[in-house]
Amino acid sequence: MRQLTAPDAIHVSQRFRLTLEAAILDLEAAAARDERVVPQLENADHQRRQKLLVAGQLDRAFRLRELLSRTTLWPGRAA
Repeated sequence: MRQLTAPDAIHVSQRFRLTLEAAILDLEAAAARDERVVPQLENADHQRRQKLLVAGQLDRAFRLRELLSRTTLWPGRAA
């Protein structure tokens, strides 16, 4: 049986890390906006699809946060 170990750190530039953080914040903000729209939709199928959209946005933001937690900046590198 294979031993599960913690993944190695991913070395990234400051610029990439900032881009990743911005993408996460954008996804979370979009999910919050889209979630506020759900009660205004009259059609049940539209509401269902809107909820799927929100779930997808939050899932993507969560996966990017997991990736972000594994990153470390390259030492001595400029953006």
